[in-house]
Amino acid sequence: MLSPPVASAQIDVWHVDVGGMALVEAWDVNEQRESLAGVSVGVERRVWQTLGLRLEGWMVRAFQTGDDAWGGGFGIGPRWRWGSGNLRPFVDLAVGLSHATAVVPPGGTQFNYVALAGGGFQVGRGRTRFDVGGRWLHLSNNGREGRARNPDVQALGAVVAIGWSY
Repeated sequence: MLSPPVASAQIDVWHVDVGGMALVEAWDVNEQRESLAGVSVGVERRVWQTLGLRLEGWMVRAFQTGDDAWGGGFGIGPRWRWGSGNLRPFVDLAVGLSHATAVVPPGGTQFNYVALAGGGFQVGRGRTRFDVGGRWLHLSNNGREGRARNPDVQALGAVVAIGWSY
């Protein structure tokens, strides 16, 4: 007996990517303008049609007045991806946590909460794809250390990644 053909729903169930990001504080500047640059690794599982659940970890360098810092963190949230051709738009949201080697931003804390939103295009064919997009990042301690120690970073920037779907 012949095996049934593999359904197209089985393609792109998992997606893994490695990339880089560069962001600069765009508004709500707290006496200085921080910028962030670093690398990210993401894992995504498609959970329903165009919707995936994404976990992303990153390591960034925060360039700021005073002590620059290295920081690491992670975010989790949904990613919507449309189409099935060589050019697929996407939009994602995430919330997460971060920790840095010095306070980020100055006057803040080393441990912070993170909110991310972004979008872009996935380009490629077969199992290898490139993501090119933009991202907004909000970083603050949400007033956990009091109002006087809650400056934030509101940054915009670009993200590029290479990924593999399974």
